[in-house]
Amino acid sequence: MNPEDAIFELIEAAAGGMPVIFADDNGPRPEGPYIMLAVRWSKVSGAEAGRVDGEGAQQVHHHDDAVVELQSFRATAYDALDELALRLRHPVYEDRAEALGLALFEIGRLQNIPVMRDTVRFERRGMLELGIRYTRVHSEFVGIIEIVTGTVTTSGGLTPGIETPFTATVVTAP
Repeated sequence: MNPEDAIFELIEAAAGGMPVIFADDNGPRPEGPYIMLAVRWSKVSGAEAGRVDGEGAQQVHHHDDAVVELQSFRATAYDALDELALRLRHPVYEDRAEALGLALFEIGRLQNIPVMRDTVRFERRGMLELGIRYTRVHSEFVGIIEIVTGTVTTSGGLTPGIETPFTATVVTAP
């Protein structure tokens, strides 16, 4: 599952039955109160390379710290996000985040920002930013060197050169 879908699943679970949609969806808005989710940006950490496995594949991974913006609309806009922030701190949702490969590391400022829908009518809107960390992993085949064969030759000095053949074999654990 990609990180954006995992974040969506976590927020949807903690939303208490309120519909959650992606901010860039083109479909109609839900009738009642709802939450709109957008992963606005992420800070990418340095990559770390893992060991080559027995099949010759090597993983590279890095951690991303994403800023997730939640906007809630209509009657319970502000209160719905306040409740969601509290739920995300509950061990049930902390465990769920971990199972999804996520870590909630920051709950930002909760804001009440009405939005104008036409020239005379405002709609209630709450906004909350979350900091969510996740890991991206990429694996590629790099190959394995199983046997190295060669010859070492010493030379120089007063004694004659010595040629010594060698073989090194990688032994894998059973």
